[in-house]
Amino acid sequence: MSRKKYYYRDKSGELGWHDEPAPHYGKENAPKRSPSFGARGWATGLTSVGASVHSSQVDEFRQDAKKHGFTGVDFKNDGTAVFYSRGERAKYLKHRGLRDRDGGYSD
Repeated sequence: MSRKKYYYRDKSGELGWHDEPAPHYGKENAPKRSPSFGARGWATGLTSVGASVHSSQVDEFRQDAKKHGFTGVDFKNDGTAVFYSRGERAKYLKHRGLRDRDGGYSD
């Protein structure tokens, strides 16, 4: 019966087979994780393609959002809507007549 081998890049930078699992001593051996929306997600804003506008209408919709008192709503230059809080997202979508089918009870 053969023993389990581990293939990883060692400290010298060479890839090879090892008897022990890789120690976590650098970015090359760090576990790969996808970014999570999680607790800090609203700091960067939630982008919405469904609430987006055409890129030629960005200034018009920014002014409209400001005029109606929305502070947590912005639009990227390509027209993608960005929301900075769940409450603002819910109010803005209601203002525009849109429905968030992915929203929960508190949205």
